[in-house]
Amino acid sequence: MTTISSPIHRSPLPAPPIEPSVAAAALRHAAADPAALAIVDGATGATLTRGELAARSAALAAGLRERGVRPGDLVAVAMPNLAWWPVVALGVWRAGAAISPLSPLWTADESARVLARAVPRLAIAFAPFAGAVREALDTAGLDDVELAVVGGDAVDATPIEALLALDAGDPFAEPALGPQDLAAVPFSSGTSGLPKGVRLTHGNLAAAAAQAISGFRAGGPYDERSVVLAGAPFFHSIGLALMLCAPLTLGATIVTVPIPQLEPILGLVAAHRVTHLTVPPPVFDALADDPRVDDHDVASLLLAVTGGAHTPADVERRASERLGCIARQGYGMTEATCTISCPLLGPSTPGTGGWLVPGTEARLVDPQSGVDAQPGEPGELWVRGPQVMQGYHDLPEETAATITADGWLRTGDLVAIRDDGQLEIRDRLKELIKVKGASVAPAEIELVLRQHPAVRDAGVVGVPDADRGEAPIAFVTLGAPVESAELEDFAAARLAGYKRPREVVVVDDLPRLPTGKLVRRVLRERAGVVARA
Repeated sequence: MTTISSPIHRSPLPAPPIEPSVAAAALRHAAADPAALAIVDGATGATLTRGELAARSAALAAGLRERGVRPGDLVAVAMPNLAWWPVVALGVWRAGAAISPLSPLWTADESARVLARAVPRLAIAFAPFAGAVREALDTAGLDDVELAVVGGDAVDATPIEALLALDAGDPFAEPALGPQDLAAVPFSSGTSGLPKGVRLTHGNLAAAAAQAISGFRAGGPYDERSVVLAGAPFFHSIGLALMLCAPLTLGATIVTVPIPQLEPILGLVAAHRVTHLTVPPPVFDALADDPRVDDHDVASLLLAVTGGAHTPADVERRASERLGCIARQGYGMTEATCTISCPLLGPSTPGTGGWLVPGTEARLVDPQSGVDAQPGEPGELWVRGPQVMQGYHDLPEETAATITADGWLRTGDLVAIRDDGQLEIRDRLKELIKVKGASVAPAEIELVLRQHPAVRDAGVVGVPDADRGEAPIAFVTLGAPVESAELEDFAAARLAGYKRPREVVVVDDLPRLPTGKLVRRVLRERAGVVARA
């Protein structure tokens, strides 16, 4: 008799208990021990106790309500990792609103495209970025939206201190937030196309925090005495879920890092006896190989995690040996509130993504036939769990194309699952370009290039790059003469540095089907020739 294995794979750990909201858990810890250290600003050394975090976030919540922010509204946030970030997040949530993070790396044009879709009630920015955010709001037709600034003054902006209400009520009062209430709308490129707002609920964030706590315990104790270094930006899902929501839920101390660079991170690990950290791939690579690591005391570390791009197995091994702790990569996406798999049962096998996080199910689906892949064969990874997004913001058709009627999230990634349950990420079925772990949507670069009056059409693909992992190369057809250098400058003025094409190549035509769909396979072949030239 032949036994057919189930097509559904499950996490080796059961679903963890999930808090009603991250805010409720954080305030419960604050009420229990107000004097405990909650936040250390790694740039300035300033600190916040749990009680101070609770009081300041309560004052901000009351001030936001006074300015007309209502449950369900969005508040745009453009800040690097500062001690104000947890205050703002908790304040917005306690007002019943949701945060819509903006990357400080974006240009005003890029932020304007996001703001036009998010339509925030109010915006909060770090003072050095206030001018770009104000310009973005105006470009998006949101010139009446109030802009508050942190860390200084700015023209046409309100100091955030002016938003702190004098009479905020009980600083430890837990907000009445339900698991289906909207908590955050980060923008992701999804499986293809222009950035889309990912609707994450309080249930999503609480689930992701609980799953991260389970994963972090693979390295050893993870509790209220832990110190977490936020080396991944809070405006990205990795930082939001792992570095903000998980320690707030647990009551651990957060050390913020505004710019994730090796030397400051090593200094903060030693100074604050950091136990857990998450860093982007370039910093993780440096932890494995940079000789400066030997000059710092990193003995307190129990776990170092990276994500966003594939990390070679040898790099994971070297990082673990040098740091004396588990140093591994996880795998996930914004649409899953960050994490799908991670080192969970101890050190995962280097080169894999680890095991499915607790409460998560997975299927591998043949991308051609749409049926479950044969046992042992790779397929497109579909996942289902409490961390899967509510959907894309105001994009029901894109939501339906990404989440099935029975709750499966199509990741767009080709994955194999080993007999021991660990995930091997084989390839991307989607079109995104991974530049130093950041996702770059070709469609966004194409849109910018088409705005040049001489460009008739544009197509962008990624090519291997020794320094960045991948780099975009753009191909354009012209309606008027123009030099490639001018087009490169045009794109550079409108795109963040990591999105800028390495090269703009003028061609006679682009490979398109009769439907107009760009045949990226042919374009990648051309790009390969260009890259080798």
